[in-house]
Amino acid sequence: MAGYRYRITVEPLADKNGQPLEKPSLSFEIDNHDEILGIVERLQGREDLAFGAEKSAAFAVGLKLFSEVMLEYRKHPLFAPLRDPFRAFMLALKKGPGDQA
Repeated sequence: MAGYRYRITVEPLADKNGQPLEKPSLSFEIDNHDEILGIVERLQGREDLAFGAEKSAAFAVGLKLFSEVMLEYRKHPLFAPLRDPFRAFMLALKKGPGDQA
């Protein structure tokens, strides 16, 4: 799929008890049809979300990684129950804080 190319890296820092986590990093490259860094910036600036900068970045990156796989494999039966609710969710997110009933 043509688009933007990204390298995603997850570096383990600590376990749930705050102890250092000695595991190798995970790094992979992916394509995405959207410019993810711009989406992160826009979501970080949305006062209606109020997630904070780091949580907004995690939300945006996670959402874009997930949605790109879902888009690529849209006919896979695993995604069937999510199609309509996810579409509604994305439309509401893109619309912003206006008339969301």
